Amino acid sequence: MDYKALPVYEQKQKILDCMENNQVVIVESPTGSGKTTQIPVILYEAGYATNGMIAVTQPRRIAALSVSEFIAKQMKTPYPGLVGYKMRFEDNTGADTRIKIMTDGILLQEMKLDPWLSKYSVVMVDEAHERSLNIDFILGLLKRVLRERSDFHVIVSSATMNTQAFSDYFDGAPIVSINTITYPVSVIYDPIQGGATTATEAGCDMLLSKICATVDRVLDNEEAESGSDADAAKGGILIFLPGEKIIKDCVERLLICPFSRHLHILPLYGRLSKEEQERVFDDPPAGKKKVIVTTNIAETSVTIHDITTVIDSGLAKLNFYSPRTFTSSLNETPVSKASCNQRKGRAGRTHAGTCYRLYSRKDFEARPLYTTEEIYRTDLSEVVLRMAELGITDYFDFDFIASPGREGIIGAVDTLHMLGALDEDNCLSAIGKMMVLFPLEPRISRIIVEAVMRFPDVIDKTLTAAAFLSANSPFLLPANEEMEARKAHHRFRDLQGDFGTYINLFNAYKQSDYKEKFCNKNYLDDRVMAEIDNIKWQLGQIVGEKLGLPIVEGSGNMSDYLCCIAAGMIQFVCIRTGRENYRSLTADHICIHPGSVMFRQDPLFIVAGEIVRTSRIFAMSVSPLTKPMLDTINPALFERLKACKTSRKYDEEDTIDFGAQGAPGSLRHSKGPKKDKLSKSAQAPQADALSLGDFMFETTKIKGKKTAILPLEYLVLAVRGEKDKNKLKACEQLRGQIKLNAGGLLMDGEKMGTIINAVQLLDLNPLSEKKWNRRLNANIYDQVGKESLVDSLDWCLHTAIAKQKNREYGFITLYNDGNGNYWYKVSRGFSTAVTETHHSLETLIEENIDFTHEEERKINSLLGIVNKLYE
Repeated sequence: MDYKALPVYEQKQKILDCMENNQVVIVESPTGSGKTTQIPVILYEAGYATNGMIAVTQPRRIAALSVSEFIAKQMKTPYPGLVGYKMRFEDNTGADTRIKIMTDGILLQEMKLDPWLSKYSVVMVDEAHERSLNIDFILGLLKRVLRERSDFHVIVSSATMNTQAFSDYFDGAPIVSINTITYPVSVIYDPIQGGATTATEAGCDMLLSKICATVDRVLDNEEAESGSDADAAKGGILIFLPGEKIIKDCVERLLICPFSRHLHILPLYGRLSKEEQERVFDDPPAGKKKVIVTTNIAETSVTIHDITTVIDSGLAKLNFYSPRTFTSSLNETPVSKASCNQRKGRAGRTHAGTCYRLYSRKDFEARPLYTTEEIYRTDLSEVVLRMAELGITDYFDFDFIASPGREGIIGAVDTLHMLGALDEDNCLSAIGKMMVLFPLEPRISRIIVEAVMRFPDVIDKTLTAAAFLSANSPFLLPANEEMEARKAHHRFRDLQGDFGTYINLFNAYKQSDYKEKFCNKNYLDDRVMAEIDNIKWQLGQIVGEKLGLPIVEGSGNMSDYLCCIAAGMIQFVCIRTGRENYRSLTADHICIHPGSVMFRQDPLFIVAGEIVRTSRIFAMSVSPLTKPMLDTINPALFERLKACKTSRKYDEEDTIDFGAQGAPGSLRHSKGPKKDKLSKSAQAPQADALSLGDFMFETTKIKGKKTAILPLEYLVLAVRGEKDKNKLKACEQLRGQIKLNAGGLLMDGEKMGTIINAVQLLDLNPLSEKKWNRRLNANIYDQVGKESLVDSLDWCLHTAIAKQKNREYGFITLYNDGNGNYWYKVSRGFSTAVTETHHSLETLIEENIDFTHEEERKINSLLGIVNKLYE
């Protein structure tokens, strides 16, 4: 390869001239210009590594690894050596390293010990347009370094998106634009029939069917134009989807299409191994067209040169965090115009191309220009903790490129006070000084610190828990194998909940001689388990080397272990407020997630590793607590939880403070401003109608609550036709009432969020009484009973009349008594129907019964539907 032919070399001298006369240079270019791999080489050859290293930050681990390998190969040096890389828990650099590729989190770690980056002459922040929280924080810290060091240089490398903002932030820094040869890309707007705009609204099926039809259309068009299969195979297809699960579903769907023999189909997402990700750069087999199904990782981070067709769902998954309730949600949202155009541009790298947008032009025009920066929608507690570690305590005045606002900072400071990480002056406490030794999210590091301080016998257990919480879930639920997978996972269950299960699973994994075989047998991701093992080892090294404490494997009791978990997850300690309902100090209506070992159990107190919002508010990674354990954790905790349970309201100004030394806490007063309470006359008037899609629905007061009246036939069209997902979210808390064509009511008084979820995933037209048997009562250990039950599973979650007298309808729900007896009842509550049916399916899986392949298929099919209802 002739590297000097890359577009970046056309601007080589201009880059060096700007570096000579400025401390900061902004470099903008589309992907494929060579800026990421060649600018470090250009700087090295120009002598910038003489008095310090050249650092390049990357937002993703896979990019740090591939970029460093590429540069080392180009420079023909041993690897690692002159070129090396560093990421969390993995350091492949040496004393002779001059070009160092690292994840952005590593640069933040290094600034703890070397705040002025004395080892470096240049730091290049790559992919700056992504505006991740780490990138925004790094830019602010680098600005401080620039003021202290006149010999220091910064290069901000960005795609051609809003680069002027970087220039303005760095006092008018020059912008060097690198042009690349691009070819015209024609855009075809081809929205899904029915107006579905998300994978959920399309029921996945509509979206995937549309993609398959579009791929078939591309093949037909190319064959007609080229006249030969060989020509038709030129130029690949890039399909953008929002997440890993739907990518896997799409790959499976494409593989069963009649034209699949002409395709070479590859997935691309963050959790894939380096080897699997790099397959997308290889040429397809002769006569086959490469089809890559990807997340937004391929928008700018990965350059695939042979793409001529893009199929864009227009979707991505973004995390949103509430600093008031400390809950997070991973929302599937329409991407910005800038992202849409970046995706389109992938088709014009080497030839003229085509971009099929599976949404309308009107939808595109209504989208925001840029994606909301991560700093506005994420937990800032780790950033604030790192600021305190660097001696920065003016959190509100820190020079971010975009200010996160007071609420986010206040929430972060409150979190750190609750963890005991900050003292009254907002400086690092003794606890905080130990927490920052670990490259972990603050709540997780606090778990280990609690063990170090109070329960050293359980340090080993807390390291296991921290490793599980720091990695992706290792539990796999392949489509159509849910039943077998859940049986395998259940082998590791522990009475002490998920955190006990993690210990059992990890011990079994370590004791296995053939770990890949162990993972395959138990439906576990072997790469994630290996990562968990590595993380635990690295954390153990920190405990041993920096804290000087021995680690005794398998020691300590479970009560002490769970107290440590709760000390770190203090914000996620919950009290039961009703049947299967919990609340924490800050959030109410919390349910235990169906994937938890504790699902359908009802302890008075629980601790969760995370609380997330999906269709409901769910506690994830759950274990039970007792009153004595609460007193051990913090004497004030029980009284606060009890007060929350009684009042069912949260006073935003009351939080628990562990104190600077982790002493028994007290209630503290938040420094956050009070919200003004408007009088009724001053509040904005509420609309008397709900607008969804092309329809207006009447609203009225029912039992004192504003309720939308929703004729089913129009509701289905409205939900599927609503292009603005924010509008769907905005009405989630409104009550609703579905009016059926038959004249009855369904989901009376349910929240609109629940109603929309049901409309998106289920057929809500009532099932005729002739088509199901509400008197069925089957014993699973009787052959006839087993067959009758499995045959009847198609009835589950269909609607049927609940009360003939008032024509009120509900959902057909599967119940069981734990003794092998199963029956159906119509539940008026949607959540009750889903929860009870899911519990009965879990019980059915655990029955000591051999099912036929067809019976397993039916059970798996229903489990798949129920699981989607929880997403």
